[in-house]
Amino acid sequence: MRRVLLVDDSPALQAAVAQKLENAGWSVRVAADAEEGLISALSAPPDAVVTDLWMPGLSGLQLCQLLRGEPATAHIPVLLCTTSADRRARFWAQRSGANAFLDRNDPDRLVAELEKLVPPGSEAPPRVARTSDPGLRRSTIPGRLSMLLDHALFEAVVVGELRSLAFDAADIDGLFNAFSRLLTDIVAYSWLALSVPRRHGVRVFIHQHPRHGGRAIPGAVQSVVSPADGPVELRVVSDALAADELPDGAVTALPVLLRGKLLGRVGLCASRASLGRDEAAVLTLAARELALPLHAVGLLEETRRLASTDALTALANRRAASLRLDELARRDLKEGTLSIALIDVDFFKSINDTYGHASGDRVLCHVSEVLRAVARGNDLTARWGGEEFLLVLDGASTATARVVAERVRGSIARTPCLLDSGKSVPITVSVGVATFDGRGLDAFIDSADRALYRAKSLGRNRVEVAGAVDDVTPPERT
Repeated sequence: MRRVLLVDDSPALQAAVAQKLENAGWSVRVAADAEEGLISALSAPPDAVVTDLWMPGLSGLQLCQLLRGEPATAHIPVLLCTTSADRRARFWAQRSGANAFLDRNDPDRLVAELEKLVPPGSEAPPRVARTSDPGLRRSTIPGRLSMLLDHALFEAVVVGELRSLAFDAADIDGLFNAFSRLLTDIVAYSWLALSVPRRHGVRVFIHQHPRHGGRAIPGAVQSVVSPADGPVELRVVSDALAADELPDGAVTALPVLLRGKLLGRVGLCASRASLGRDEAAVLTLAARELALPLHAVGLLEETRRLASTDALTALANRRAASLRLDELARRDLKEGTLSIALIDVDFFKSINDTYGHASGDRVLCHVSEVLRAVARGNDLTARWGGEEFLLVLDGASTATARVVAERVRGSIARTPCLLDSGKSVPITVSVGVATFDGRGLDAFIDSADRALYRAKSLGRNRVEVAGAVDDVTPPERT
């Protein structure tokens, strides 16, 4: 028979509800107040608890939270009942962990809710609970409640700190740094890892003690990366905030989910053989609450990326390239250490007219792919506008810039563009190279533009370097 514990300080209401439940086939045990109900539930856990919301001393809300805090009773359905229509009471009841909030003057609905929560045949066998306090009595309940409230306050503060990360971090690098600093205040770990999917692959952030060197990295990566994630971009932060114990402890990995969507994974290696219960609870809370900051900062990064990226080619756009050039030009540059290559697709108008604008777009994407493959690792590749592209060559002299430009020109000339129609179209480009001389960005870009015009004038499919002769105003490109 299903067993229900009925907690109510009104003998008349208690008797009426008990009779209704017994008639419905329930075995009813009663308690006159929440303290007695708690002792009864922990001594012999029922299949369900029905309690009045407001009672002298311990309230039904507090009883519900205390039951949720005990492993023996955490799973038991709790129904809160009241005659009050107070909205605040309903709000608290819904957030206290109760399964239902009902009018105690409607016993028929109470029975119906119990039938849904504990259907016939689902009752557990009678047993005696193992409580965290075998000597539980009324005098110990205030202390237990105080501990529960302290725990709830601690959890609320941690949640607040985690959610504030969304406002403090400018990017995911900064978010991980703040997240790891917060977690080191609460949990002792040998390493902490966070993986975040990207367009092609996954970013992995690791925080560890400097003592570990590279020893922790394979295990940390394995804990948060699956084979389907693709290439890994790794960032490791080493400082003394992480525990210096060698990374031989228990490893825990949890998903970071937002409305069922995987935003990343958190992995942690305990600084000892196993992670304590409280530390495991903190890590679970951290993985859950990290979702909103990670989502918010991810949107911020994506917004920045879209604002600085050409929609067709996925290269940097003119605005991003101009900002990068301005940033580089403002540095204390040694003369001849910043160059650019301005690249123009030859006969692009003819390609558009012959094959159509969709094929013209395919040619631009093809050129961008070759540029991306040929450019040096620290070069910025950008679509400057129309059929023009720009290579920003930081740390490159004129001679180096010419070598890079020739490599770009040759690679494009040797790689025909395959159109969607299946036709292979040969593509060539003309390139103008200039080196920054301190006269300002407009003069810098104009020098490259004049060199590009000279390359066009001399037959196209060639590289020209800005010099004393580039004093002719460039006409419209063809």
